[in-house]
Amino acid sequence: MFETFTGWRIGVEATDTGGTYIIVPEQQLPELCSLLTDHCIPHEVDGAVPTRHHADSPFAMVVRLGIVFDVSRVQEILDLSP
Repeated sequence: MFETFTGWRIGVEATDTGGTYIIVPEQQLPELCSLLTDHCIPHEVDGAVPTRHHADSPFAMVVRLGIVFDVSRVQEILDLSP
């Protein structure tokens, strides 16, 4: 899965204390949530963060996956999505 504005790959980020998360442009949030739901990956929209690119929206959305989630599996699903 790629950001529509920049063309950059959307990736899964992991932290030691905050768990795993994905930052996605606001307009791609429904697509990402559907993809995660289709693959039975529990997630929740945590909120918005300022984006580096002020295209259609000055915000990007943070989608939390939790602390004990297989980052490589989720990244593979994102990479296979058009």
